[in-house]
Amino acid sequence: MIANKKYKPQLIARESAVKILYQMKIKDDSLEDIMFSFIEKRPYDKELLDKILNHYIANTEKIIKLLKSKFDVSYENMPILDLCIMHLGVCEFMFINNSKNIVINEYLNIAKKIFINKNVYIS
Repeated sequence: MIANKKYKPQLIARESAVKILYQMKIKDDSLEDIMFSFIEKRPYDKELLDKILNHYIANTEKIIKLLKSKFDVSYENMPILDLCIMHLGVCEFMFINNSKNIVINEYLNIAKKIFINKNVYIS
């Protein structure tokens, strides 16, 4: 017997935030334009998604400045998807949820999911 997969609304909100930010960076579109056509069929925490994205938009420069100061490698040469995951993880930790273990765990799980199923996730 196959067990039903439990939906985790907060994780799905974080995954959706990564997808949306990636689209914003690739297409050079605004958050409003991307959200207009955004569809997520699984139940997700809309409040958390909105918080993450709005805090990111409001604090992008602070997040980028912090990350650039911590990198030993060229920040500009990092893949966009990697940067999206790091930007949103830092954003959530700094401005929304300072529970280090939860935030780190969630974004590591998102990264694992993306890079194990690379062709499925961003399509």
